[in-house]
Amino acid sequence: MSLKFGILGLMAEEPLHGYEIKSRFESLMGGAWEVNIGQIYATLQRLERDGLIATAGERGDRGKLAYQLTEQGAREFTAWLSQPEAGQSLLHEDFSVKLLLLRRLAHADLAALLHRQRRMQLQHLRDLAAMDRQARDAGRADLALIIKGAILHTEADIKWLDLCLDEVADQQSPAP
Repeated sequence: MSLKFGILGLMAEEPLHGYEIKSRFESLMGGAWEVNIGQIYATLQRLERDGLIATAGERGDRGKLAYQLTEQGAREFTAWLSQPEAGQSLLHEDFSVKLLLLRRLAHADLAALLHRQRRMQLQHLRDLAAMDRQARDAGRADLALIIKGAILHTEADIKWLDLCLDEVADQQSPAP
């Protein structure tokens, strides 16, 4: 999810200022996505420039300026909600580039990278399981469902890494 549409979605509920957006967005994501307040304000500027949001009234307490969704912003947000997302592609990830480059380098230790990546994914799986328990304990079935999807993706990544490790081992063993 892009931050842009997260902000538009939060503003679909009511006008908000930057720090409210930061707090609500991080709460929405269950703490899994922390966002820098500078990112929020930069995104607000782009959204206002593009006519998707506008200021809502005068500056409030401590000079805070609230923004609200425009009709154009509401239309764009609604259109985004209805569109399916293209799946992520391993071809566009840094790890895939590393893997392909290491295969080309004579003295590179591809197996070591694959083992490190697998350990990292296993830790990620443990972290996701803890997040899942926290979400369920907090009554956030919506967030738990998203986390379950991340768990399944991580499990698939681990299976893929195992396949890569098997392939590397087969290539390194002498032919019969």
